[in-house]
Amino acid sequence: MTENRNTIISGPFARIIQARILTKIFLIALGKFKNPLLALRILAGIRQRRARILGNRRALRYIRSGGKYYFSDNIPGWPSDAFNSFVLAEITRFEKKQEIQAPLHTVIFAITNRCYLRCTHCFEWQNISAKDILSAQDLKKIMQKLYDLNVHHIQLSGGEPLARFDDLTDLIRSAPQGIDLWILTSGFGLTDEKAVALKKAGLVGADISLDHWNEKLHNAFRNNDNSFHWVSEAVKNCGRSGILTSLSLCVTKQFISEYNLVKYLELAKSWGACLIRLLEPRAVGRYMGKDVELSEEQKAILEAFFLKVNSSVRYKGYPILTYPGYHQRTIGCLGAGNRYFYIDSAGDIHACPFCQRKAANAVSDPLIPALASLRKTGCHEFPANLTD
Repeated sequence: MTENRNTIISGPFARIIQARILTKIFLIALGKFKNPLLALRILAGIRQRRARILGNRRALRYIRSGGKYYFSDNIPGWPSDAFNSFVLAEITRFEKKQEIQAPLHTVIFAITNRCYLRCTHCFEWQNISAKDILSAQDLKKIMQKLYDLNVHHIQLSGGEPLARFDDLTDLIRSAPQGIDLWILTSGFGLTDEKAVALKKAGLVGADISLDHWNEKLHNAFRNNDNSFHWVSEAVKNCGRSGILTSLSLCVTKQFISEYNLVKYLELAKSWGACLIRLLEPRAVGRYMGKDVELSEEQKAILEAFFLKVNSSVRYKGYPILTYPGYHQRTIGCLGAGNRYFYIDSAGDIHACPFCQRKAANAVSDPLIPALASLRKTGCHEFPANLTD
């Protein structure tokens, strides 16, 4: 069996990759504006904005996967047409003209109601059932609408998308060139054979949920005695097949401490995961009405850990951390039709998975008016900044 085909790049080579990426962004800006000084100003502005979203990574690192380089689970790899489209959208946003609405970056799309687990924090809890609401034809209709919107990064979720494996691989296989496709999964049942099939179909990445470094505590959180085992297998199988792999951690009040965060980071590194997504719990879905949100002191612990791991040379060989809560408090919500939105397993459109207020249905309704509605109402927790 082959080893992990994804590699974390740091040091001088990472600086070379950064220089080449910045040169590409400059050339795209120059091609749009025909003005070198304006292109340089836009390049500087985009760098500053990304630092505010991703944290100021002084210890620069990238992930090499499938001939491309990645630095986030929400941004397409470079070099690619999807990356170029992403840059053009950021340039449009940087112009800050009210009459211009920058294109979306990504959409989270739940393709199934089914799931093998009964997770404590499930945000789709009200839709989970043994029978899917959306037909295979509905899935393809929605995907075509997303392609028509020029969305270049789509995250397929559920429920558990692997529970609908044949439809999942068919959707990925039928996607046009130039779109990065990820799955958001518990990893349950993601065998080596399925990982190979997903990679062959065209899957770029898998964001796999792991909610504790301790096997028993993770399994209790997921209400399944085999969940931890399958996360471990899924990460390793994806790595061997060349699927870029991220671990997703719901950082609960009971979990958050420097000790647990470090133990989790070390485990992720030992498994070969290249990214870790830090999510704050929200009182939606199965958490509805419960006191689950982190205190200000707990958020400060998480933010300090995020910035330290991404900026210290000590962690240059470790997974890159992404932390949506950090940029939400820094520049505002990126959902609600700003950079992304969420389609649930009934096809209903929401600001994000944690801000659920139906704007329209993706099967029966046109998407552009739905986006306008999302942008108008925004997020109930964080205000959106459509020009940042």
